[in-house]
Amino acid sequence: MTAEVPIELDYLPPKLHEFFDGRVPLVGNGTPQEKEKNFLSRALAAYVVHKLAGASLEEAAASLVDGGGDGGIDAVHYSAADQKLWLVQSKFISNGRGEPDLGDVTKFLTGLNNLLTGKFVAFEQNAAFKALFPKLEAWFKNSALQVRPVIVYSGIHLISEDRRREIESTKAKFSDHDGYIDFSICNLTTVHDWLTGGDLSPGVESVDLTINKPGWMTDRYETIYGLVPLSEIAALHLAHGKKLIAANIRGFKGRTEVNEQIVKTVESEAENFFYLNNGLTAYCDRLEVNNLDRANPDQKRITARGFSIVNGAQTLGSIAQVFSRMPKAAPKGFAFIRIFSLEKCENEREFSERITRSTNFQNRVELRDFAAQLEQHDLWARQLSPADIAYHYKSDANTPDADDTNFDITEALTACACLAQLSDCDFVVRILANRASLWSFDVAYPETEPLRSRCERIFAPDRSARTVWRAVQTQRAVVEAMKASARAETGVRKAFFENARWLVLNVLFLRLKPETGQALTLSENERTAISAAVNEISEALFTECEAKGLVVAREGAGGLRVYETPKHFRSLFSAPADCQLLRNGLLGRLAGHAKAVE
Repeated sequence: MTAEVPIELDYLPPKLHEFFDGRVPLVGNGTPQEKEKNFLSRALAAYVVHKLAGASLEEAAASLVDGGGDGGIDAVHYSAADQKLWLVQSKFISNGRGEPDLGDVTKFLTGLNNLLTGKFVAFEQNAAFKALFPKLEAWFKNSALQVRPVIVYSGIHLISEDRRREIESTKAKFSDHDGYIDFSICNLTTVHDWLTGGDLSPGVESVDLTINKPGWMTDRYETIYGLVPLSEIAALHLAHGKKLIAANIRGFKGRTEVNEQIVKTVESEAENFFYLNNGLTAYCDRLEVNNLDRANPDQKRITARGFSIVNGAQTLGSIAQVFSRMPKAAPKGFAFIRIFSLEKCENEREFSERITRSTNFQNRVELRDFAAQLEQHDLWARQLSPADIAYHYKSDANTPDADDTNFDITEALTACACLAQLSDCDFVVRILANRASLWSFDVAYPETEPLRSRCERIFAPDRSARTVWRAVQTQRAVVEAMKASARAETGVRKAFFENARWLVLNVLFLRLKPETGQALTLSENERTAISAAVNEISEALFTECEAKGLVVAREGAGGLRVYETPKHFRSLFSAPADCQLLRNGLLGRLAGHAKAVE
């Protein structure tokens, strides 16, 4: 079976055309496909210069020197602001897999060696390079120069060890631990993060706050705490919205009993808010205190860089809600806040995640909120966003209803649970019998297994966003078909169609594999095939129930066929042993039917 083309590659060519059409010319005399690949490779080199060196799109396009005699170097750009010389090799890999050939990497390193040792004659056959000779001589005379070679390619695989050894050898040759030369390796994932903002830290770049009655700790992790005016909190929300709580375990849930109480407190006794609310917890990359306030024990104006609220989304949202309703009569009061600086953390990411988890254990948090902290959810959301498909994985009052461009983590849970069940029916049974257990991170599998909890297995990190979205679409089609069949039936048959949907979906995944298609959206032909498969699988399953004695038919009044069951279908499809027995028989029955048709 052909390997799945990474979803990131769907987005890259259109963006490169958007940035560089009219700036990077088409060159060469090959086929249209060859010209397109050449354009994309050159545009990718220019995009790296734009992103890493901060050059404008025009400057980035002008940096291209690829062609005969380029020594494997596709772009050259000097950044005067920080005195860095950027040297780029670019490879556009059409299937989104693999890495640059060893020969291409070796050619690039040879070109670097010639350039860094002043052997400009190696590039004389390249007109664009030759025009740079006077500038190159001037740049290399600068003792503050730093050289930044980059290898960029549109494949998701990492650079192999043999390539890395060659790169490290070149780096060691020219760098005496002074940072003169430093390589960057950028694959398809890296480039996609640039295009979608995935390389940016969660939260807000910078916020200014006034901390009253401040406390300031400098041991271990610098921390400031104290009282912030409610008006400043509301203003923060107005200015930055959801970005403030990007690292929070959940979003604002809107009208809940707890939030209604917070709103009531702000409206009726804001002066007591500090005493009646737990306040906010945040972290930042760096804390800066206004120098004029350093000696002021009562108030400190601070700037927090890379600021994110990790606990208090409900408090933040409720305060903002009140202030939006009554801007002219805004209540006066304070909320408690503590802000941790991660500047001195050896592992910022790990410690920030610990802060997020620990502070949220104090409040009512559902298991799904912790499941949403898995990295792949954010990755899937970013992979789908360029196609205008929104994956909502955090609890939030503003999550839209499911439709052709929106789905949430609860839909993903059941779809992925049915998709993950290859050997047994544990997940399928739990959807009906104990769905909450599927969110669990409790150890359920031996330590020899890489994914030891049900939640980790269901949301497997190697599953692509395309697979998840296609699985969800398939699930919707199956559920709707089973609901329609249930509406058309009565009695035992009705109960069957109401409770068999998850096993039918699981078997459909096993037989039809609709999740493996390359397009993001299911085609009409695929939907038709799914509809036909649902009918075939469900009827075969009902027949299997009869064969196993789980459904008994008798002739009723007027010769009508009447069905009876010794065990209700909800109990039947909630029992692992019964479900497994039925699935084994069903798969055999379907295989025999397919063979007979052939």
